[in-house]
Amino acid sequence: MANNAGYIGFTGASSTVIADISESVSVSGLVNVSGTSLDSIATKIDGLSSDILTTSAVSIGGSVNAAVSFPVSQNVSGISLDAIKVNTEAIETAVEGTLNVAVQPSTSSYLSHVYLDLDGTGDNPATNTAVVAAPGSGNKLVIYGIQGSIAAGGASDYGNWYITDGNNSAATTLWTGRTQGTTPQNFSITFPYGVALTANTAMKVSSTEGSGNIYINAVVYYRTEAT
Repeated sequence: MANNAGYIGFTGASSTVIADISESVSVSGLVNVSGTSLDSIATKIDGLSSDILTTSAVSIGGSVNAAVSFPVSQNVSGISLDAIKVNTEAIETAVEGTLNVAVQPSTSSYLSHVYLDLDGTGDNPATNTAVVAAPGSGNKLVIYGIQGSIAAGGASDYGNWYITDGNNSAATTLWTGRTQGTTPQNFSITFPYGVALTANTAMKVSSTEGSGNIYINAVVYYRTEAT
């Protein structure tokens, strides 16, 4: 069997002759098709694969532009996935530690208190007696609670008392109580949001007696706050 390369020109041959030629020709090695070898085609395919793997951006419809890299690299802006994992675990530990820490108020957050001892003869009636001084410019007193008791000296004795924002008046009264008779009247109240006095104003106490004497023991809880 003959090995031939190149072109075979043949005119006027019968189909039998062409068949004989096809059976007698064996083609081996490199075959050029339209001037492009199979090795060249393979090289171009490899080049296309390389271009696809290193494509930096893909634009879809002219409106979406997203960076694409194949295969996925472990380095993202210079940070490895292992480093990201470690940092994430550190953040999780830090957050858990923070959540487990008890929140403590600062010393300035605690309430102050003042004791009112108006239970002796001559203590009442009282008129605009300052029990907490004015806190100074830029500050105000805020009341958060009051507790105590009040009683009169005799069955028919009675009287009132008042905690006021500065001097006593209907407009400045923040707390008032009344008693009659010798049975003590206990009281206790808290103000979750506070009752604020006017800026730089003293907390004062006043009382009145209808007949006989009244006696008052009380504690006021307050805090000085910025205006």
